[in-house]
Amino acid sequence: MANNIAFQPMGKTVKVVATGAANTESAAFTITADSPVNQYYISNDNVNNFAYVRINATNLFNVALPDTVAGYCLAIPPYGFKVFTNIQVGPTANVYAKVIGDAANTSVYITPGEGL
Repeated sequence: MANNIAFQPMGKTVKVVATGAANTESAAFTITADSPVNQYYISNDNVNNFAYVRINATNLFNVALPDTVAGYCLAIPPYGFKVFTNIQVGPTANVYAKVIGDAANTSVYITPGEGL
């Protein structure tokens, strides 16, 4: 359940990296939490380029750029962050994240938790 409080981390932060050229999708990175939560703090450490993130219940999915057609992703602006609500993660239920970016070696940091 989303809480109207300051964001509280409730799991380990995962660095999700799309190694290689721009517009290259990352592998699926596993995210777990210490207790059941369904919010994620995502930050983009790239100074000049957007990162596009997708979180899914299984590791078999694609993240797509929202270029000429709609893509399944959350856009994180350069040096930006967002807290958003998605599927629940917990100590016994993993979720998976992928990233794609406008630049080579795009990475984001994802922390499961609760709050704004």
